[in-house]
Amino acid sequence: MTQSICSDDYGAADFRFTSNESERKHLWSARHKLYYASINSRPGAKSALVTDACVPLSKFADLVTATAEDVKTEDVVGFNFGHAGDGNFHCILPLCEDDGKDYLERVHRVNDNLIQRTIEAGGTCTGEHGIGYGKMKYLPKQYGEGGVEFMRKIKKAIDPANIMNPGKIVE
Repeated sequence: MTQSICSDDYGAADFRFTSNESERKHLWSARHKLYYASINSRPGAKSALVTDACVPLSKFADLVTATAEDVKTEDVVGFNFGHAGDGNFHCILPLCEDDGKDYLERVHRVNDNLIQRTIEAGGTCTGEHGIGYGKMKYLPKQYGEGGVEFMRKIKKAIDPANIMNPGKIVE
């Protein structure tokens, strides 16, 4: 059924799955190399902005499609992939050291749109890689000001000297 949906309904050119351990490792190896392949696809790129979000499965295809459209509309280089089984997906946006302000603004718009849509769909901006510096500004929308204030109080109670991840998640 999953293969039919991906191939017939959404035009996937290739669909592979397996329960064989060695074949599974081979497939995961390709997934882990995707970051470097994405960077290498853009001449001069040395790094990338990697998005990370998780949405309800019923919204997965819509969010991935909308992000692909944003990449095209914003005229940036980007590649979507995900773990369709758990709703987690990423968009890798390769960056060059000499990218201008305009290009970087467009890249960040793709990321912002992805996160805004994710939260509106009932998903989370945290995905599998956590909050860090880049997503702190989205926490109030996702959890409300009260939820973020509660997080600050917990952080302060556990880490009054602010030595654990200072400046991350909650200030």
